[in-house]
This record gives sequence, structure tokens and C-alpha cells, in this order.
Amino acid sequence: MSSPAPVFDNPDIWRAAALARPAGRALPSGHAALDAQLPGGGWPVGALVEILQAHSAQNEWRLLLPALAACGTGPVVLVGAPHMPFGPGLSAQKLAPERLLWIRAVEPAARMWACEQALRCAPVEAVLGWLPQARADQLRRLQMAASEHGKLLFVMRPARAQ
Repeated sequence: MSSPAPVFDNPDIWRAAALARPAGRALPSGHAALDAQLPGGGWPVGALVEILQAHSAQNEWRLLLPALAACGTGPVVLVGAPHMPFGPGLSAQKLAPERLLWIRAVEPAARMWACEQALRCAPVEAVLGWLPQARADQLRRLQMAASEHGKLLFVMRPARAQ
């Protein structure tokens, strides 16, 4: 009489360790300590990366600039950015200012629409959206578009959105 197969060999059982594995490719963040902690060793391409911060400042730029500069030569779309980017500062960090498309959308629905359309645009390398009022279903829709089109997607939200 043979012994039954171990329960853990059942493909219907979900394992928490699966969360640590990247679903697709990753782009190095440009920060070695951060890459060591991120699954796949960098920012996931085709997924939503949510950046929560107490104040909408320019800390996101220091975090994201190295990866944005290295992600290719196509456009980087900014939707609802609180401040106009400073071109010489971007150039100093190896991100050509002419790659940026800055969309001034005020209404939350317009910001969501602009992000989704940018994710569907073939030449776009990355989309950065400042979406303080986004709902979970809206974020899921953006995540699906990023996945379908293989784009970098960063969403900046207030820490209270957690």
C-alpha cells in the first residue's frame, strides 16, 4: 500500500512564499539597498508600484529618477504632478527633459483616464500618476493596463491611503 502524496504537493494550495517571486521582469531601481529588498531585484515592469508619502513632495523623484533614466528612450508620462519638473535637474540625473510629457489633469476622473490611455500608448516607457483619491477598483484597472502593455507604473498617494 502506497502512502498518500504530501498535502503541500497539491497545486490548489496557495503558498505565501509565492508573493516574494516576481511575476515578470524587473528594472533595477538604481538603489542597491532597495533592489536587494525588491522581488526580482528592481521595480516590476507591468505592475503597479504605489508610493505612499506623508506630503506630496519631490522625494519620489530621488527614488525614481535612476530607473526612469535607464528605462529606455521613450516618453515618461507625468499625470497630475504637483509641480512642473525642473529640466536642468533632470538632465543632471541623466533623464532627458524632452522625454517627459506633463499632463495637467485636475479632476480625479481625468487623471485616471490619462494614466490609462498613456499605459496603452506603445512608445511610452513609464507612467507616473499622482492619484490621491483613487479607489481600489480604479487602481486595479490601471494595474491591468500596465500588465497588458508591459509598462512601468508608479502611483503617488498620501500615506493615509494605506
